[in-house]
Amino acid sequence: MSQPTNPQPVVPRPAASVLLLREQQGAIEVLLTRRHENLAFMGGMWVFPGGTLCPADTSAQSLALIPEIARAGCHRLRDLAGNALPATTCLGLAVAAARETFEETGVLLATTAEGHHCGSERLARLHGRQRAIVSQPELFATSLQEEHLYLDVRRLVYWSHWITPSPVPKRFDTRFYLASLPPEQSATVDSIEATEMCWMTPASLIAAAHDGTMKVSRPTLYNLMELDASVRQHVSLNAILAAEAQRDVVPVLPKIRKDERMIVMPWDSEYHVLSGDGVPSNVTYPQCLRALPSRTSER
Repeated sequence: MSQPTNPQPVVPRPAASVLLLREQQGAIEVLLTRRHENLAFMGGMWVFPGGTLCPADTSAQSLALIPEIARAGCHRLRDLAGNALPATTCLGLAVAAARETFEETGVLLATTAEGHHCGSERLARLHGRQRAIVSQPELFATSLQEEHLYLDVRRLVYWSHWITPSPVPKRFDTRFYLASLPPEQSATVDSIEATEMCWMTPASLIAAAHDGTMKVSRPTLYNLMELDASVRQHVSLNAILAAEAQRDVVPVLPKIRKDERMIVMPWDSEYHVLSGDGVPSNVTYPQCLRALPSRTSER
């Protein structure tokens, strides 16, 4: 009798997520939304705005939303092996980050050709199309072009790169960005995928995750831990964004130790002897990551 073969890991889907930040009375807060309980994927969990890269994000119409002068400054992303991604993919992920943020929170990371922030009248007209854009992502580019707006990609700070462990049936290759809340804008829950939202300090969110008040995924928790460390070091929002603009982003692909239901991070001493897809052994992790727990129990 032949032995059953292990199925090949699912190829992770490219995705983008945004840690939207604001400064309130000297405190740095980040936005999380809570997904509907009845959603099959991450139902009931608190997440950053984000989603998968779709074909519309890399279309010529969408890429035209990024001014030529800003394209050179767009983040040069790399894959797990360290190879540079095509420029179209890099730009498309920036489009996806802005589109998903608008779909889920109503916050628009865009300006006029002169660099002025989006006015209230334009924003109100775009909010009228928000639900339609969720089901027809190509309308995002069309709508912004009709309003003569361009994506403010320079507002995005490339923050982290997480890949879902290989045994998981639904996998994502997610780029996380920091972005400050544009002036005179506010976030609202979309009521399509999310039921509520909150602005809280990273430290408060970490405490709520640890005591079980708020359910978050491991990537969300670790990104909050990194952000909390940056807040404590740099204090103000402007200082955080300036200091992190040139940060060295390395891929994080955890492994799962099934016998102990343990999630093991790449900076753990046992990581490379465990089975499953992993990061190359020559990847060096910065102190900000190595200071975080190297293993955690599955929940």
